[in-house]
Amino acid sequence: MAEPPATPPAELVQQLESYATAPGPPDQLVQLLRPPRLGLRSTPSLRRDYGGCTGFWPSLEKVWQVEAGRLEQDEKDSIPAVTALAAFVLSLCTANEVNQESALTYIEPHLRRILLAASSLVNFENGEYTTMTRVCCQTLANLVTANDGIGGRYFSQRLRDEEEDKLLQRLLASPDHGTLQAVLIFLLNSIHDNRERAMLLATTPAGAAILDRLMVLVGALFEGETAEGIAHGEFTSDIFQISFAIIQQLISLEAFVPAYEGHALMPGFSISPTLVTMLKFLDGHLSLAGQATTPSSLALVPFLIRQLIALGTSVMEQKERAMDAADAATFQGVVLVLHCLVSIGLALDSQEEGQRVEAREEAESKMVKGVEAVVRLLRFSQTLMPPPTPRLTPPTSKNGTDAASTAISDTSSAPTPSPEVSAAVAQLQRLSAQFLGIVSFIPPAGVTYTMKARAKAVQDKVRECGGLELLLSMCQIDERNPTMREHALFAIRNLLRNNQTNQDFVDGMKPQYRVGANGELFDLPPALRTG
Repeated sequence: MAEPPATPPAELVQQLESYATAPGPPDQLVQLLRPPRLGLRSTPSLRRDYGGCTGFWPSLEKVWQVEAGRLEQDEKDSIPAVTALAAFVLSLCTANEVNQESALTYIEPHLRRILLAASSLVNFENGEYTTMTRVCCQTLANLVTANDGIGGRYFSQRLRDEEEDKLLQRLLASPDHGTLQAVLIFLLNSIHDNRERAMLLATTPAGAAILDRLMVLVGALFEGETAEGIAHGEFTSDIFQISFAIIQQLISLEAFVPAYEGHALMPGFSISPTLVTMLKFLDGHLSLAGQATTPSSLALVPFLIRQLIALGTSVMEQKERAMDAADAATFQGVVLVLHCLVSIGLALDSQEEGQRVEAREEAESKMVKGVEAVVRLLRFSQTLMPPPTPRLTPPTSKNGTDAASTAISDTSSAPTPSPEVSAAVAQLQRLSAQFLGIVSFIPPAGVTYTMKARAKAVQDKVRECGGLELLLSMCQIDERNPTMREHALFAIRNLLRNNQTNQDFVDGMKPQYRVGANGELFDLPPALRTG
């Protein structure tokens, strides 16, 4: 069947006026809008013709007002009419900034009324509302698409209104995939490449509430994604993908830290499910090629060190009482923060000499502040999963403390951890060793005095905190943590390189190893071991 010809603009205005003056059944409006709606698909120039016709927008507004009123009175017969109206405006506003401006003025107030009515829990459970709500949300998203002027004005106003009506938060509770997708696209379009609006989402009460709802929504979706898929930008869920893009905007626009640190926590808690999800997104972002060394990513290092110290302290204090789900979240947070720091450190170490910039120097300097916290975490991890056999007592360290007494607790009474706990602790141990190896690393070429001084400070700090003995105890093959030995050996090599005090410290122990000229550890034959 051939499509009906598009209604001429002046004639459409008359039809809209007549309907608004004497509203007929909603099906009448559906049929009235069908020719112009189909015409917009095949003839994009009609957007300009309709939008520019005298009286068009006031007449269309009157019709929206009629149908919004009907819907608010729970007249479900109006649902098809509202759906047709939303689809018509959606087409009108596509790639047409003038129509977007007019729709914001004339249509948005009534669109908002409709969405508020549709987003009640009762109506969410009513399948009759699903398509209408989805199309209305798509229309809302299209109002700000590729229009920075509207995006700037409308998003700030929407967040002010959100404090009262909570519209976006309500819509994010929708069970409909298409509705969620449209709301997320609206959020992404609103903040894209605009730091001011990203900060509004990150720091205003309404913005923080929206982010919290979003993180709750997508938190469970991580189970369906793989680390490899995230690293390659390949996702199984478009809801997850758009949410990831929103967080990436916050990161690149330097709004992530204010969003994270401004999140309200329950008394006595150091982290929440929302913050864990945000850290997962950050970890995924830093795993993408080239992202870990951008200025916005390097600027995260001080924040990550603060979180490492705070979460690490919290998780060690929690060991004094029975562990629960909150403690598991804190432990997970520590691992995620460490993984983020390791990703940045590895990316920096892989850069060519000519790529060194001031931001890199500052980031590497800030990472050193996490050394003591990481050694403490490494020591703590051995109370949860001791090494296969205890190491023998080392000599007294330079500052007069017995490194072994601070390095390894009495593990004879340590309970056997569950497989899940063992896997988590093993990951913490690997990441801790990686971190210490990274911050003490000196590249083979282009070494500056500052780099040497920084590495020397790390080497000495690790020794003074008892970290050398901890790492040496992890150089044995451990079936529970097969790659731990490699990470520990790499860290020890960097910690001993060009540091005679550290080399003497290791040589002074009842040796299981021989220290090479460049800090390498060589296994001694069993007959030559004195321990």
